[in-house]
Formats: sequence, C-alpha cells, structure tokens
Amino acid sequence: MINFDIFNVHTCNAGALPTGAGRRGWRHAAGAAAIVAMLTGCSSFGSLTGGSSPPPVPASTGSTAPASSNGSFTSRVKSLFAGDSGNLNSPAPQAAAEATVEINCPSVEYRQGAATLAVNSQGTENAALGLRYQASFVQTARECILRGNDLTIKVGVQGRIVVGPAGGPGPVSIPLRYALVREGTEPRTLWTKLFVVPVTIPANQLNLPWLHVEEEMKVPRPPGDEIDSYVIYIGFDPEGAAAPKPAAKPRSPRAR
Repeated sequence: MINFDIFNVHTCNAGALPTGAGRRGWRHAAGAAAIVAMLTGCSSFGSLTGGSSPPPVPASTGSTAPASSNGSFTSRVKSLFAGDSGNLNSPAPQAAAEATVEINCPSVEYRQGAATLAVNSQGTENAALGLRYQASFVQTARECILRGNDLTIKVGVQGRIVVGPAGGPGPVSIPLRYALVREGTEPRTLWTKLFVVPVTIPANQLNLPWLHVEEEMKVPRPPGDEIDSYVIYIGFDPEGAAAPKPAAKPRSPRAR
C-alpha cells in the first residue's frame, strides 16, 4: 500500500542539498497558513496527522511485477493528494502468485536548509519586494517493492508555489533532488538524482500545487535489518541544477 506522510516544518532558508550527511532532516507539514507565512520568507505549519510513526509497509515480492504497477502508484498518489481517502491504503496490484511481506519502508524527510526555495528577481536577492516565487513541500507518499535481489522505492511529492510581489504568470523550474542515504557512523548515499520539474503559473493565480513522482529508485536488497537505517531525503537543489556540465573530452585523432 502507499504510505502517506505529512510532516511539521519550521524552516526559513533554502540551499544546496548535500549528500551523505548525517540524519539532520526535518519533518514537515503544510496548512492554509502557509500562503501568508511563505511570503514573509519563513514557513511554519502545524501538524495535520500527529506525531506517531508510520506502520510497516507491505512490499510485494516475486520475480515478476504486474505491468500496471507503475501507473497504479502514480494514479493512486494523484488521487491521494487530491483528497480521495478511499485510495489512501489501497494495495498495489499484485500477480496471483505473489505474496506480501512486512517491510519498514524508509521514511521520507526534508533536508535541513533545503525545504523551501525562494527565487528573487535578478539584482534584488536580499529585497523582500524582489521575491518572484517561493516553493515548498506539502506532503509525500512512498511504496517499497521487493523483487528478487532488488528493492524498488516509489516516492510521490506534492509541493506548493506561492507567487511573490515581483512574480507573475509563466513557466518556472523546480530543482528537486532525491537521495537515499544509509545513516550510521559513516553515512553513505546509495542513490541520488536531480529532477527539474516544470511548473506553469497561470494568470491571476497566486498559489498553486505541483506534483512529482519518482518510481525507479532501485538499490540492491538490503541485508538483515539494514533497511532500518535507510532514509529518503528530499530537498530543493538550485546549485546542483545550475552546475555546468563537464566539457566533453576531445577525441584523439585516428592514426592513418
């Protein structure tokens, strides 16, 4: 089934998303007060679900996966984020021969310092009236699937964009990074990927949600209870998105 998370958030700045850092992620949530708070440069949202830990998530096992499982996760996440509670705990489609096991699917946490993204007009980086828009996270969902020697984690993220005094309609890009980290005395990043999520702000709309789903976070099946030390970190990574790509090495001339 999909495991649904809403977290508390108290954060005031955005930054690059480091990899392999200690377990410093904050848990977050969003409410109606977010729109006003974000325009002040700092968000502070109350809890919507309480502080209890999520239960273990059933993960399907077997050598083959149903062809519709990927699309099913995406559609269920969209329904879930749209408020369709009937799909909240709907199990993923499984082949008849597949069994289920209980697995502590890693929690999703927002990287400290990278839970909000404020974009100002050029030359007005430190001016409140220069804010074009601010992006934040609202809620997440994840699902784990054990298939042979592979663990596949699917993650859905819903966020929100609030238009600032210098903003307006048009396309914007959200630099979103996922990182699966094995925490411990020597933290290790097992999987990381940067996505640039396109969002179009309509005319006469000051805030709107955005959605991203990643279905191919795949790593080797963790031995024993090692998965208990896994954490899925999510954060905005504008520096990573702006980093120049390495120049291609010139080809050596062929000998004649």
